[in-house]
Amino acid sequence: MSDIIWGTVTKIISTNSFEMNVSHQKDTNQDGYQDVEEINFTEIDIPSIPVDENSRNISQIKENLKDKFVKCEISGRNSENRLVCVVSHSGAGGY
Repeated sequence: MSDIIWGTVTKIISTNSFEMNVSHQKDTNQDGYQDVEEINFTEIDIPSIPVDENSRNISQIKENLKDKFVKCEISGRNSENRLVCVVSHSGAGGY
């Protein structure tokens, strides 16, 4: 089972990465996470953002993720020390 964190997107880095304030963590997470983490998303389950990274632009990402509360299912860390995640609606407000 994947570790899961939730939080608010504070800064868009690229069409597949952002910074978030981590406000909630699943009790059964295997690892600990910082209050602020950089996220690299491999999949995104938010209808207003194209699944295909090549079809996205920074404006779409900012409009649909910035200041939103999201859920990140973590699969690991990449070489830039960003969390590699599947991102989706949090299930709580903001959308």
